[in-house]
Amino acid sequence: MPHTPPEPDMNQLRVAFNKARHAASLTFDQLAERSGVSRQTLINLSQGRHYGDLKTWLKLSATFGVGLDELVSPVWDGTSATEATASDRTRRAQG
Repeated sequence: MPHTPPEPDMNQLRVAFNKARHAASLTFDQLAERSGVSRQTLINLSQGRHYGDLKTWLKLSATFGVGLDELVSPVWDGTSATEATASDRTRRAQG
């Protein structure tokens, strides 16, 4: 029986974004200037009004100096993307 991957909690993107922005000590204006993502988009991400697209998250991960998987890991119920992948491999190997 094929394994179905877990559903990501997309609402956690807001948490991931805010955590990274605060850790970097950047204002919305500073982050917009450094990332090339509009200030309004950043505010929308921060408030959970919009999830953003892949290009936006790639720009943000480069600006924060972290990998995309690390940046968005909170969507996996507090499990990092690496741990989720390893766990998925283990489940597949078992059955």
